Amino acid sequence: MKKHAVLIQTHKPIDYFIQLAKREKNVNFYVHFDKKVKNFEKVNLENIYYLDNRIDVKWGGFSQVQATLNLFETAFSNSENAYFHLVSGEDVVLQDFDFIEKNWKENFNFAVMLQCEQNPKYRYRFIMNALHADSDWQRSFVGKVLTKLQQGFAKVVLYQKLTFFGSQWFSVTREDWAKILPFVQEYSEFFCQKLVPDEHFLQTLITEKLHNQISLSNDNKRLIIFDKTVNNGNSPLYLSFEQLQTAKNNGFWFARKVKNDVAEQWLIGND
Repeated sequence: MKKHAVLIQTHKPIDYFIQLAKREKNVNFYVHFDKKVKNFEKVNLENIYYLDNRIDVKWGGFSQVQATLNLFETAFSNSENAYFHLVSGEDVVLQDFDFIEKNWKENFNFAVMLQCEQNPKYRYRFIMNALHADSDWQRSFVGKVLTKLQQGFAKVVLYQKLTFFGSQWFSVTREDWAKILPFVQEYSEFFCQKLVPDEHFLQTLITEKLHNQISLSNDNKRLIIFDKTVNNGNSPLYLSFEQLQTAKNNGFWFARKVKNDVAEQWLIGND
């Protein structure tokens, strides 16, 4: 039986996904709790799997990518899992999984549902390893100064290859993930000390190594809203129930970020 697998990266309780797992018994849920989270409840459900190889995830660091790879390693080991969806702990699922599968097949021919665009302004992230990458001080004053210096250097010494960029949240079939796997180590070594690699890792790997074998949708079917006037646009806005309903009507599959009370309301409203 072909199953959907929802891969969850979180540092907060996942009450919504626990209730969803009880309802969606033929969907498998894999949970990576940030290693900084010392205590969390493990609910005993047959279709929820909690990762033991947890990562201390730091904003804008390769640890974010490594947590994703650990999730995929665990989920991929179950041969029944055919469709994989990477989400955050503050996401909600907007559509039935039967709808997602049908929409994916009919409209995208099971392409990788990943945002990917060429964006030269991020060349500075590729030009060199960064001393402050994947560290607690990447977002500190000193870290920001080092980033500015690196941006200046990248204007003088140009990165000679194309730079690809997009959201880290994506969906992929088992067949395509099997094609990606042989190149994961090579690109892990390249990106492990780069800035914000979660926005470039898969985009670069696929376009450089698999552009003739894998189709990219450049659409991850996730509603995520940023506002430059809020936290300088570094974090998505929390969505209302009405925004979720509109997103569902517009064909989105997932949405983030959603507070617990709105997620609970959404689950009840779509029972």
